[in-house]
Amino acid sequence: MHTTTYATGRRPAWLAAVGLAAALALAACTPDAPTVTGTPGTGTAPASEPSSVYEPIMAPADFPRMDGSTATVPLGVLVLQRTTGLDATIAESSVQFSTTPYAYRNLAEGSADLLLAYEPAEQTGIDPDGGTMESRTLEFTPIGRDALVFLTNESNPVRNLTSEQVRDIYTGTITRWSQVGGPDAPIVAFQRPEASGSQALMRKLVMGSTAMAYPPTELVATEMGDLVDGVAAYDNTGTALGYSVYYYVTNQYAVSGVRIVTIDGIAPNPTTIADGSYPWVNDFYAVIRATEPADSPARQVVAWLGTDQGRQTVADAGYVTVAAP
Repeated sequence: MHTTTYATGRRPAWLAAVGLAAALALAACTPDAPTVTGTPGTGTAPASEPSSVYEPIMAPADFPRMDGSTATVPLGVLVLQRTTGLDATIAESSVQFSTTPYAYRNLAEGSADLLLAYEPAEQTGIDPDGGTMESRTLEFTPIGRDALVFLTNESNPVRNLTSEQVRDIYTGTITRWSQVGGPDAPIVAFQRPEASGSQALMRKLVMGSTAMAYPPTELVATEMGDLVDGVAAYDNTGTALGYSVYYYVTNQYAVSGVRIVTIDGIAPNPTTIADGSYPWVNDFYAVIRATEPADSPARQVVAWLGTDQGRQTVADAGYVTVAAP
């Protein structure tokens, strides 16, 4: 387990993390709250009905207020379902995640108790591997593994990029597909907003200390699905490039017209993500405040995720699991 700190800011005017009790009462966020529901894309991960193997560990009304990243919505639904015995349909309608940056803010400011989330961006003031600021401390427990993948239009003949080529594209050193074995056309390189989970992974795993080129506004995709759609359809030319996490583009938002390129000749898949042979792999986490009482519902769920049943739930939702501690 890692601990880190978060510099708290002004409390948002809306409540992005929707508690289960509020959800069951049909409460909702205001229109300004960016939320992601249980079916954000064209496909969803498989969700199993509760069985005698998964005995509930708490009543639905006791389940902690949960928030998280776009790509962990299916996991949140299945965790809620299996830890409470809640009906699958009700569980799906009860999970509303506000996306990575808002989820971390909600946890630090007390409007969420548990996150299922990808790594936060530097702009949130959080570092899963440690670091101190004058703020609250959060605890990170790795529960699964994913990869940052790069997407092109399926009409683009480029099937592979090297790590160095990707970095050169996003610094502006390489600007045309002909420089990487493709047609003589400009590379339209999409990015994500600075505070997004995908951008955090891009900077950590791919760019490191190398600065990215500043993109025009129209190439910054606010939502994960917008980026995928943009790569699929940009100007009908097939010249776009973008990035997302493997789980999202293969389980939640699998659209026609998009291809995942190999990196250094290695294709991302559950095997290469699990063994780390794909170059850009990172854990995702269950996150709670360090001040959570030992017997709190949030800690109970985190502990359950570390059991055989919890790890099997991560796998059943379609994610790559981490090794048992």
